[in-house]
Amino acid sequence: MLRWIRAWRRRRRGEPTPGQEAAASALHRAECARQEAQQRAPMVSEVANVLREARAANHFAERIRLTLEGGR
Repeated sequence: MLRWIRAWRRRRRGEPTPGQEAAASALHRAECARQEAQQRAPMVSEVANVLREARAANHFAERIRLTLEGGR
């Protein structure tokens, strides 16, 4: 009963409940993480392109090696 009264008083005064505080904190962390991810997006794309080019070069080098050795 006492817990209910305290919760009722909190709601009446406009104070956030512990659950609301936790949710606000989680939302803030998620917004910060999203902003950081958006800031890193160009760098990640650049690295992905470099890795994609390296994989393609390795693939063609392997195909040429196999052809010259008589495989496939």
